[in-house]
Amino acid sequence: MSTEKILETLGYITKKETLASIEHDTANALVLETREPYPGYHGTTIPDHLKPMSLFLVTDKKYSGEHIIRATMAVKKHYPDHFDATPGLVTVFNVMHPCIRIKDMASYKNIHELIEAYRKAGVEFMKDKVIEPFEGLIKIRKYFNLKEVGNDFYIDIDVPSMAYFKIPGLISWELFEDITLRLKPNSEYNNFDAALGVFFTPKGVIDTIRIYHEEIDMANIIYLRGKYLEEIERLF
Repeated sequence: MSTEKILETLGYITKKETLASIEHDTANALVLETREPYPGYHGTTIPDHLKPMSLFLVTDKKYSGEHIIRATMAVKKHYPDHFDATPGLVTVFNVMHPCIRIKDMASYKNIHELIEAYRKAGVEFMKDKVIEPFEGLIKIRKYFNLKEVGNDFYIDIDVPSMAYFKIPGLISWELFEDITLRLKPNSEYNNFDAALGVFFTPKGVIDTIRIYHEEIDMANIIYLRGKYLEEIERLF
């Protein structure tokens, strides 16, 4: 009998990426795309293997999660292409705006049809404009399908190149980024991308750091957790 523990839960990921408006017909809606999905990781294969990039349909106001989910269900009944959608927040002109994050589209050619389908389902968007590449924060609500590895670590079952480790509590993005930038040049293991994660469970909130690497090695993840915890303890 397997003793492997699985955690299926809802939560958030907060990260910083290079974003820009897309050069496609967007039916006059503002759509941003990720230009560098995992900026902290410098593997040679990643950009080529992540197609298509994530898209962010910036909405005109904040809609409830239920509204976005129901709208997405309505769109999928008639929209011909596969896609994954989830509500989130994205930086636009230094302000966090609500959005719908779109992944797993085969191409951009029908993006205008997707936007019009969402409009018919009751979702409106900010007007399109040209936005040059910039670094912006993204906060995405998502479902996690995780395998527990010990008491403090998780591996993403759907994306095994992602690992998560627990931290003592909530920390600000600014503190997290400061620690990460100082750890990378002074760490034995520095080729990784990091993000903040939160899991909501029946027992409470679990604060985590997400590490991306093409080939996850738990010895390195354990090492990184120790380094992050040292810095968090030192700064608090």
